[in-house]
Amino acid sequence: MKFHRNLPHEEESDKDGDKRMVNKEGRRGRYKGRWRWWRPTLTPNEPFTSSPSPSPQRSSLNPEYSGSSVDILSDGGSSQSEEDYQIKHSLSLIKAPLSPDDYSDSGISLSDSIEPGTKLEPRLAMPYIGAEAEGNRPSWRNIRPASIVQFPRPCVNPDKEFKIRTVHFTVPLEHHKPSGRQINIHAELVYDTHERDRFDSWVPACRASPILVFLCGGPGDKNPHDRSPALNRTLIEKGYVVLYADYRGTGQSSKIDSATVKTYNDTKDFAGAAGYLSLFRQDNIVRDLEAVRLCLEEHLYPFSSTNGNGGDGLKWTLMGQSYGGWVALTYLSFLPGSLAEVYLTAGLAPVTIGSPDEVYEALYSGIRRSNQRYYQRYPEDEVLVREVYNTLLSRGAAYELPDGSKRKLTAQTFLTLGRKFIGGDSGLEAVHDFVGQLHGQLVRNNALVPSQEVLKEFSKLEGFKLHSRPLYGVLHEAIYCNNGDTASEWSAQRVGKRHREYNGWLQGKHAAEGQRLYFSGEMVLPCLMPEEFRYANDLVASKADWEPLYDLNRLKENTVPVRAMAYQDDLAVDFELSKRTVEAVKGCVMVVGKSGWNHGSLRNNTDEVIRMLF
Repeated sequence: MKFHRNLPHEEESDKDGDKRMVNKEGRRGRYKGRWRWWRPTLTPNEPFTSSPSPSPQRSSLNPEYSGSSVDILSDGGSSQSEEDYQIKHSLSLIKAPLSPDDYSDSGISLSDSIEPGTKLEPRLAMPYIGAEAEGNRPSWRNIRPASIVQFPRPCVNPDKEFKIRTVHFTVPLEHHKPSGRQINIHAELVYDTHERDRFDSWVPACRASPILVFLCGGPGDKNPHDRSPALNRTLIEKGYVVLYADYRGTGQSSKIDSATVKTYNDTKDFAGAAGYLSLFRQDNIVRDLEAVRLCLEEHLYPFSSTNGNGGDGLKWTLMGQSYGGWVALTYLSFLPGSLAEVYLTAGLAPVTIGSPDEVYEALYSGIRRSNQRYYQRYPEDEVLVREVYNTLLSRGAAYELPDGSKRKLTAQTFLTLGRKFIGGDSGLEAVHDFVGQLHGQLVRNNALVPSQEVLKEFSKLEGFKLHSRPLYGVLHEAIYCNNGDTASEWSAQRVGKRHREYNGWLQGKHAAEGQRLYFSGEMVLPCLMPEEFRYANDLVASKADWEPLYDLNRLKENTVPVRAMAYQDDLAVDFELSKRTVEAVKGCVMVVGKSGWNHGSLRNNTDEVIRMLF
C-alpha cells in the first residue's frame, strides 16, 4: 500500500472544469485502489457527511491488506523514515492549512482550519478493489475504518486536570452499504494534562496508554466527557486514555429529534420513519465504534500492527454503565478480537431472555416492592394518590408543562413517577412531597390548574425526558429483541395490565374506593411518547425481524476478561437476570455492590465502585 504525500502539486481541470491537484509525476493520490479528491460545500447547519474511508479492514477476511507498513514517497520517490513520517503526519493532522479547493490525498478529510458544519461531497468514488458486493443484510465482516472529518485543537478542563481532544468521524448509516448515506459520530479523548504531546497531537498520548471507551446509559443519551470529573480522574490515574463517544442519534453525533421524523410524517411515510429509527440499536452502535477503532488504529500504528496489547493492534477496554453494558456485550459477542477487557456497572444485559416480556415481569416485581416501601413510609399517600389520579382522570386533564417540551401532566403520566424510586429513599421522598403539593391544589383547594411551580416540579421529576432523547422511548423495548422473530408490541404496557395494581390505570379506569394505585418504574408507556413519534413507534413495536444482538455460543467460549458490578436493589437492571447473564458469559466475574447502592452508584460512589470493580 502506498501513500503519495507532500509532493509538489499543480492544478489540472477535469472534464467539468473543476480543478483537482495532480503531482508532477501525474499521479492523483491513489490510495488502495481508490481515487480520492474532495470539493467541500460550506453549509453551517448541515451535518458532516463524506464518502466512506478508503481503507480496508485489517483482518484475515481481507488478505490483500496486511496493514504492516506504509511506503511514503517523497519528492524524489525515496522512502521516508518512520520518525519523519510521524512528524509530518502529526503536523498534517493538526495544522495542515487546507483550503476548500486544495485537499491532500492523505486520507484526512478535514483539518482544524475548516469551519464546523463543512459538508464534504466526493467528486469521484471508484469502487473498492477486492471488496465484496454490497448486500441487503447487515454483517460483521469487512467493517471499514471511519473517516476523520474534523480535528479541533485540544483544550484543558477548568481544573487543569486533563486534556480533551474532540474528534468528528463519519461512518455509514448502514455499514453493509458503505457508499450510502453517512452520519457523524462525535467523540472526545480525555488524557493526562502532563502528557507531553509532540506537535500538540493526540498520537503520542494514545500510543503510551490503553484506550478505555466509556459507554454511557440510554438508549438515546448523550455521552459528554464532563459528566463525571471524578471518573475521569480515577481512570486517568489508572493509566487510561478515556474515549467518550455520542452514540449515533444522540448528542453531537447525527441526532434524532422531532425534525428527523417530520419529513416522514408530512408525507405519511410512517414505515420509512420506523425503518430509519430501527437502525439506531446497539448492534449498529458497535459497528460505529469498530469503524472508529480501525480508523484510530491506522493513525496510531501506521508502521506496525503491534502495540502494548500484545501485538494485536489497537484493542479497546470497554466500560459500560447501564445500557452501555448492552453495547459492550454485543461487542463481546461479535467482535471479541477488538477488545482487551470489559468492565460493567449496572450493565449486565439480559442476554438469555426469549422476549421483552421476561424483562418487564422482573421489573414490575422490583417496582412493586418499592411501592410497598413507599406506602409503608407514607401510608397517608394511599388516599392522596388515588384522589389526585381520579381528579385528573375526571377532568380529562392534560396540563402542558412550562418548559416548552410539549410534555403533559395527565392521570397516567402522574403515575409514571415511580421511576424516581430508582434513586432510593431520596426518590421516595421527592415523590411524596410532590403528591402533597398536587393534592393540595387540585383536590383540597379545587384549583382548575396546578401552579407553574408545581408543573415545573413535575417536569423535574418526570425523568424520561423523551422530548430531548426520543430514542429512549422508541428503542427502549427493541433493545430486548434478540431472537429475530419477536416483536415487543408495547411489552411494558401489556405486562402491566396483568397486575391488578396497574391494570386499571393503564386502561384509563377510575380507581375504586380503597384501591391502592402503584407507580410504574423503568417502563416506557405509550402515554409518554411525543406525539410526532407515535405512529413510527407503533410500527417499531410491531417489528419482529430484528438482527441478533448477542451470540450465546460465542459468549460461552469467551476469552476476554469481564468484571461486572451489579446491585441487588437495582430497579432498572434486574439482579436475578444479571446473574443469569454472568452464567452465560464464560469468565465473567460478578462484583455485588454494597447494601443501599443503586443504579446510579457509579456517579454517586465513583472511587469505591472503581476500586471494587478493578
